[in-house]
Amino acid sequence: MERQDKTRAIVLKAIRYGDNSLIVKLLTEQNGLQSFMVKGAFNKTSKIRAALFQPLTLLEVVCANSRGELGYLREATVERAYTAIPFDINKNAVVIFLSELLSKTIQDSETDLELFGFVHRALTHLDSMQANCADFPLKFSIQLSLHLGFEPNAGGYKPGFVFDLEEGQFRHDSTDVIYLIDSQLSEKFASLCNADLFDDSSLNLRNADRRQLLEHVITYYKLHVSGFNEMNSNDVLKSVLSL
Repeated sequence: MERQDKTRAIVLKAIRYGDNSLIVKLLTEQNGLQSFMVKGAFNKTSKIRAALFQPLTLLEVVCANSRGELGYLREATVERAYTAIPFDINKNAVVIFLSELLSKTIQDSETDLELFGFVHRALTHLDSMQANCADFPLKFSIQLSLHLGFEPNAGGYKPGFVFDLEEGQFRHDSTDVIYLIDSQLSEKFASLCNADLFDDSSLNLRNADRRQLLEHVITYYKLHVSGFNEMNSNDVLKSVLSL
């Protein structure tokens, strides 16, 4: 028998299926990661339109889970409309990056209220923040790793140490370390790891530092997330990281 659930959800990915339908991947509050078929999403008369499934849109959905791999959405409405992200090129670039990062890293279909709450709160904060958002992708990436269980151990930093990306900790000796952040940039990485995503204070990073740190953070994800491959949205972020 078909079961229907009402839950908040965050759009991670939408792929066109056939002429008029979508397959969407949602992070739901009540049921974790789920994929759904949305039939007729591109039809003008459809109750659930394709426009609802822009990256990281905050939704409220009624979903039906059948015995197949894909469930079906009975209803979908915007739970909280963004006021700035759709109209701000920099915030929109951040959202594109975050949606790809989340799509590649969230693999568990188990309910995780803390993870959902963190992502939801982060997105609403990004939408409302008045400060420069150049540090936001870096802060988010580090704090997401905490919720996914492989956060960097930043407590052991001392001047002159390097960060071992594979072991996830600072070391005084770089011998035999293949993936590392050098001692100069490790000081900035330690500050990044200790930063609060919801504190808009600047990390006082140079543009080049942000770009290098982003590359190191992506390497860190590759080393700690099974199946994590290249990110395609890095170039989109270049203008944001140069703010």
